[in-house]
Amino acid sequence: MINYMEQHDKIYTMMKQCPYEILREWKLTKFEAGTVMFSQGDVQDNFYILVEGVADISVIGENGKKYVQSTYHKGDMIGELEIVDRLPFISNVEAVTDVKLMGLKREHFLKWLQLDRNFNEYFIRSILKLQYDILKKEGDNNLYPLHDRVCSYLLRCVPHGQKRADGIVIQIDKQQLSRQFAVTPRSINRILSELKKQRIIDLNKHEIMILDPMQLQLEERNSRS
Repeated sequence: MINYMEQHDKIYTMMKQCPYEILREWKLTKFEAGTVMFSQGDVQDNFYILVEGVADISVIGENGKKYVQSTYHKGDMIGELEIVDRLPFISNVEAVTDVKLMGLKREHFLKWLQLDRNFNEYFIRSILKLQYDILKKEGDNNLYPLHDRVCSYLLRCVPHGQKRADGIVIQIDKQQLSRQFAVTPRSINRILSELKKQRIIDLNKHEIMILDPMQLQLEERNSRS
């Protein structure tokens, strides 16, 4: 955990005042890409921090379709909503890439929350931000067209992408995007094809390359105006 703190600002901000008695209780768990790490309805006795990889948070609707609520990256918390009262997971958590989690037993988590004022404040702010993001996403789904929402999502992924000479690579494909917005792959394919034709993005089998982030941002603004 100390190594991850040194490598990532978000993890350091969260953990910088963690007491040693808590710090030594963390355990590392690894998952391969495609693994459903936690299922909707599961009751877990651990709190987790994602320290490597990317994970999707999703629910299965009555029609059987998967709806991705959020995508988590390094430094994001998993199980924070359920851990205090040992509630069942409200979503599925699936590894998009190979993933590593640092886990902490509930008893140690609750003690950390009491002992560490820095984490206590960080935890409260994170819960409030999560609620804000959920409400904002629901509002955007009602107010803005799909083209705008796809552009906006790709822009949010840019900071987590891999920089290359000709652009920024995002590890996501058309199928994942269709689940992200609960629409058909055909609808997503139409929008991506338009962006590719404008040379804003390029498409590979399991990734999207952002060729022109500035133009992508303009596309988002234009579709809102």
